[in-house]
Amino acid sequence: MKRATATLLLFLIVTTLFAEGLEPSAIVVKKNFPDGYNIIKQAAITKWDTDSTMVLYEINNQCFSLMNVLEEAVTPETGDISVFIQAVMKWSDTGWEPYNEKLYNSVLDSNGSDFLKAVFDMHCDWTMVEYEYNNQMKAAAAY
Repeated sequence: MKRATATLLLFLIVTTLFAEGLEPSAIVVKKNFPDGYNIIKQAAITKWDTDSTMVLYEINNQCFSLMNVLEEAVTPETGDISVFIQAVMKWSDTGWEPYNEKLYNSVLDSNGSDFLKAVFDMHCDWTMVEYEYNNQMKAAAAY
């Protein structure tokens, strides 16, 4: 009985330690792109209000998806920036479509400089952008 209790207690301590706080991808976004992090954070607060657990969950998920889809999209051999941008436009937050399109066009006009800053300044659902991007890439590879 003591061993089972000790094992359960250890499990609860470990899960509590690792369940709280920002995940590595969110820490990277917060440190390197604070404006982008604040956009994600504000959207999470707007969505979940005072439910801090869900706000944190949303921030972690959005940052994780953003980093994943960005890495996939900019990989020269397999990525496709145009599919990425189409996914961003499709899953832009309501009312932010013109702003996101303006950011993208400004990157095009500057021959790609400040691409990362523009991406991190976009307002969209990054989990759905990642989902859309992956589905489009799989479909394109199937024919």
